[in-house]
Amino acid sequence: MTDKYQANNVAQLIYTTAISVIEECSSKIFSNILDAHIIQFQANFNILNATESQQLKAAIEQLYSNYKIQQIPALHIASIDFIIGREEYANNQIDTALNKFKNSLLIWEKSTNFLPGEVVNQQINERLEKIGIVLFYIGLCCEHKGNSNIPVEQKNNYWQQAQHNFQQSLDLFGKIDRQELVAKFIIQQGEVLKKLEAWGDLYKLAQKALELHLTYGTEEQIAHDYGFLAEAAMHESKWDHASQLAELAVAIQNQSIGDPLEIAEYQNSYFSILTESQSNLEEWQATVNQLEKARRKTNPHHDLQSYISILKALKKLYFDQDQYGKSARVKEEQLRVEHQYGLKAFIGINPLQPQQNSDNNLIVPREIKVSGRLEDLNNLVGRIKSQEHKLIVIHGVSGVGKSSLINSGLIPTLLAENSDENQEISPILLRVYTDWMRNSDSATWNLEYVLETLRKNHQKNNLKVLILDQFEELFTVCPKLAQRLPLYQFLYDCLNLDFVKVVLSIQTNYLHYLLECDRQANLETVINYEILSKEILYYISNFEPNHSQEIIKNLIGFAQLDWEPDLISQVVKDLSSADNTVSPIELQVVGTQLQEEAITTVEAYHKLGNNPIKKLTINFIDGVIKDCGFLNGQTAISVLYLLTNEHGTRPLRTHSELASELLMEANKLDLVLDVLVARGLVLLLPDLPENSYQLAHNYLIPLVREQKQEGEKSISEFEFDGDMM
Repeated sequence: MTDKYQANNVAQLIYTTAISVIEECSSKIFSNILDAHIIQFQANFNILNATESQQLKAAIEQLYSNYKIQQIPALHIASIDFIIGREEYANNQIDTALNKFKNSLLIWEKSTNFLPGEVVNQQINERLEKIGIVLFYIGLCCEHKGNSNIPVEQKNNYWQQAQHNFQQSLDLFGKIDRQELVAKFIIQQGEVLKKLEAWGDLYKLAQKALELHLTYGTEEQIAHDYGFLAEAAMHESKWDHASQLAELAVAIQNQSIGDPLEIAEYQNSYFSILTESQSNLEEWQATVNQLEKARRKTNPHHDLQSYISILKALKKLYFDQDQYGKSARVKEEQLRVEHQYGLKAFIGINPLQPQQNSDNNLIVPREIKVSGRLEDLNNLVGRIKSQEHKLIVIHGVSGVGKSSLINSGLIPTLLAENSDENQEISPILLRVYTDWMRNSDSATWNLEYVLETLRKNHQKNNLKVLILDQFEELFTVCPKLAQRLPLYQFLYDCLNLDFVKVVLSIQTNYLHYLLECDRQANLETVINYEILSKEILYYISNFEPNHSQEIIKNLIGFAQLDWEPDLISQVVKDLSSADNTVSPIELQVVGTQLQEEAITTVEAYHKLGNNPIKKLTINFIDGVIKDCGFLNGQTAISVLYLLTNEHGTRPLRTHSELASELLMEANKLDLVLDVLVARGLVLLLPDLPENSYQLAHNYLIPLVREQKQEGEKSISEFEFDGDMM
C-alpha cells in the first residue's frame, strides 16, 4: 500500500513538474513572439537557455511516455504542438510543422468560444492572442511551401492560403486592439502580396503599414513600407511616384540600425526599383513630348480620329504618373472636341466655349441654335448695336447658361459683326477681383489702367463692349461697400464714354445690388433708364419641358445616339422643377452621364433606383472625384463640402482657408483643386495675394452636403480602375 502510494506521489510529481515546465517555457516563447520590439523570427533555442531547452524536451517526452493523450489537458497539448511546430519550422520540416500548428489552432479555437456581445475577459483575450500567432505561423508554412520548386499554379495556391492566414491573424489582433502586433506582423503579408503580384492590394496594405509603423515601428520597417509602395507604383507604371518612394526607402534605411547584411539586401532592392523607375520615367517623358508635339501639329478638322487618339493616350499617361490636373484638362479637351464634331451629344458642367470651323473662324455651337438661345443672342446683339442701350444686364438663375451664352455665343458673334455705320465691335471680357486698385500685371487688370487704355485707344469706328460675367462674385468677394465703390465709379466712367458699352451678367437674386451701384455712382445719368427697367435687364429663362424634349432630340440626333422616346420623356419629366421648367445645367449633367453609362432605354434608366436623376448626378461627381486619384478621393469630397454652408450658399474660400480646414500640405490640395477646376465642379477666382475658390452651381449644394453628412458613402464608394496612387 505504501509502495503504491509512493509511486502515485512520484507520478504526480513528474506530471506536475512536466506541466509546470511546459507552461513556463511556452509562456516565455509566447511572450517573446508578442514582444512588438522583437521583429525577427527566433527559434526556441534562442529564446530559452540551454537548461530550459533540456527541461522542456524531457517534460514533453515524460508526458507522452507516461500518459495517454486524453489524460493531458487540451490547452497544454496545444502549447506543446505549437512549440514542436516552431522547432520543426526552424529545421525546415515544413509539413510536420504545418500539421502541428493546425492541431494547435484547432484546440485553441475550441477553447475560446464566447457568445456575441459577451465581455472578453483576460483569459479569453490571451487565448485570442495565441490564435492570432498560430494563424501567422500557419501562413509562414504556406508561404514557405509556395517558395519551393513547384508549378506556378501550386505556388499561387499556397501563397493565397498564406495571404488568407496572415489576414486572419491581422484581423484578430486588430479586433482585440493590439495594433502594435498588427504593426509587427503586417510586413509578411506584404511579402506574400508581392509574390502574388497583387500590386493594388500591396499598395493599400503598405499605406496601412506605414501609418502603423510611424507609431509602433522602426525606421527599418518604415523603409520597408516605402519599398512596398515603390514596387507597387513601379508595376503600375507610375515611374515618377515609384522613383520618389524608392529614394525615401533608401534614405530611411540608411538611418536604421538593423543587421548590416539585411540593410544592404533591402537597399539593393530599393536601388533596383529606383534605377528601373528613373529609366522608365525618361522613356515616359520622351513619349509624352512626342504626343504633345503631335497634338500641336494635328488639326481635328482634318484628322479627328488621330487627334482623339492622341488625347486619350496623353490622358492615360498623365494620370498614370499622378499628374491628375493635366489628365483632367486633356479629358475636358477630348470631351469638347468629341462634342464639337458630333461624337458626344452633351458637354457636361463646364460652360460652352467658342468653336472654330475649318477656316479657324469662331462659330456659334449647336446648343445655342437648338435651345432657342439664338433669339436671345440676336436680341442682345441688337441692343449692343443700338444707340439707346449703354448698359445691358443679362440675368437668370444659377446654371441657366449665362456664361455659355456670353462665351460661346455673344463674343464670337460680336467679333464677326459690324454695325450699320460699319463700326468694328470689340468685346472685352473682364474678371472680377477683390482689389480693384492694384498695380497692373500680366495676371490681373487694374481699373485705372483699363480706363486709360480705353480713352487712348478711342477710334471712331471701333465700339468697345466691356463684358463682366458672373458679376455676383463682386458682392461675395467684396462684402464691404468701400471695396465695391472703385468698380462702381469705373462703370460710370466707362459708360460715360461714347464708344464704350457695358454688359453685365448676374444671377437674378443679386439684382437688388445694382440699386446700390446706381445710388453710389449715379449710373442713371449715363444710361438714360432706371437700372432695373426692362430697357436695361435681359432675362434668360430655364427651358420649358416640351422645348427640353426637342433640345434632347436634336442633340442626340446630331451625335447619332439612339434613345427611346419614352426615355427622353421620362428624363424631362424627372428634371422638371416645381415651376415646371428644366435647368439647362442639370440637363447637360444628366445627359452627359446617360451617354457615359450608355443608357438608351427607359428600362435601364429605371434600374438606377427610385431617383435616377440624383443617382446620375452622384455618378457624375464620382467621376470627377475619381479623376483626382485614389489617394485624393476623400480630400476632394471634403473640399467640395467646404465650398458649401448650412445656409445653402456657395461661400468663397481662399487657398489657405481650405488648407487650414483640411490640415494638409499645399501641394496635395493644389492637385485636387486643379482637377475640380478643370472638370468644372469648382470655379477659380484668381486674386492676390492668393486665389479663391467657389462651388460652380447652386444645385450641387444639397447633394454635396447630403453625401458628406451621410458618411461620404455614395460619393466615396467607387472603383479606381487601374489606379492606385
